Amino acid sequence: MSALLKRMFGAYTKPKVWLQSVHLLIDLFVGIALFTVVVTMLSLSAGLMVTLVGFPLLAATVVGGRLVGQVERARVRALLDVDLPAAAPIVWEQSLWLRAKQMMTDRAGWKGLVYSVVMLPWGLVAFISVVVLWSTAFSLASLPLWGWAGDSPPEFTLNGTRYFIHGWSLLIACAIGCLVGILLVAVLPRIINALAKVDVALANTLLAPNEAAQLAARVSELQVSRDASVESSAGELRRIERDLHDGAQQRLVSLAMNLGRAKERLRESDDEYSRELVDAAHDEAKQAIAELRDLVRGIHPAVLTDRGLDAAVSALMARCPVPVTLHSDLQRRLPSTVEATAYFVVAEALTNVAKHSQAHSATIRLAERDGLLIVEVHDDGIGGASESAGTGLRGLRDRVAGIEGRLRIASPVGGPTVLSVELPCGS
Repeated sequence: MSALLKRMFGAYTKPKVWLQSVHLLIDLFVGIALFTVVVTMLSLSAGLMVTLVGFPLLAATVVGGRLVGQVERARVRALLDVDLPAAAPIVWEQSLWLRAKQMMTDRAGWKGLVYSVVMLPWGLVAFISVVVLWSTAFSLASLPLWGWAGDSPPEFTLNGTRYFIHGWSLLIACAIGCLVGILLVAVLPRIINALAKVDVALANTLLAPNEAAQLAARVSELQVSRDASVESSAGELRRIERDLHDGAQQRLVSLAMNLGRAKERLRESDDEYSRELVDAAHDEAKQAIAELRDLVRGIHPAVLTDRGLDAAVSALMARCPVPVTLHSDLQRRLPSTVEATAYFVVAEALTNVAKHSQAHSATIRLAERDGLLIVEVHDDGIGGASESAGTGLRGLRDRVAGIEGRLRIASPVGGPTVLSVELPCGS
């Protein structure tokens, strides 16, 4: 018996039905307020179009539709415990005209205005439904109590005949009404829940972005997150390069200079063993400096930061044992992540040219076309370059893909080899 009672009336012990009822009752007042404000603003905007004041007023009204969405999503979240996705924020353009166009064509803003208009009839339906359901259900369920507390029904005359309600008839009527009321009280939470679902569906349709918009927003969010991660990693590498260059490398240079002075002082010494130790230490220090310079250059070359991609690629060419020609029409500095990626592409390509291609010459082309940095490295070697042959080219593809670039390799056996990379760099 207790299980049946809990199943029928247990919903009243939880806050859900009460919060849903409050939300549906508030819908009427929200609908009246939103309808009044929106219709007034739209009418005022239309009336003032001839004075040109109507355009900015209409644009502000449309953007105000976004505010409606924010407030209503917060109300749905607080009272109905449903978290509706928010519309993607507007990425404002620099031009005032373009900003006005963004405001006037803001889909989320217009949907917020439509929601404001629709809320009036829906709020009226929701309010009346909730009031009628609650009052009818509990009035009928408590009918015997009202019959006991009140006076007996008075006699009445119909067509000259006097009638009065007998006690048994009154009792049966009260019992039937009470039974109907109890059943209505039992199903009331389910009806309220159905009305709340309609309310959520209305808000979801007009205030939340559709699946395509949500996917586009998620892709944009992931792209921003990835770009921030790439930029953070590049910044960290630049910091490590500066620390090594200004710290450990300078100490090693100082050590090598001191060992060189010690080596000169011991040149006339009779201590053969000490001279050999100092000579060996001096050579080791110079080798450590050379290795550290190569390491720093591999992390992030200072010339790339200071003078740009052309100068950094020229430095790579100077160290390559194969003659290399550079053709570049770059007119500006590119984003640091793009320059770093292009630099390491050229560095890996020239390393492969020197070690594996048996080439007699190579050519590097740098160009910017349609928002893309084009990097091409040609050599006249024996070809046969493949990503499966080593980790260098695979690492390059991963690095290029990290900034949404594209890498292509054409290297038939017998040559030549062409490595082509396209990196988005903005307009």
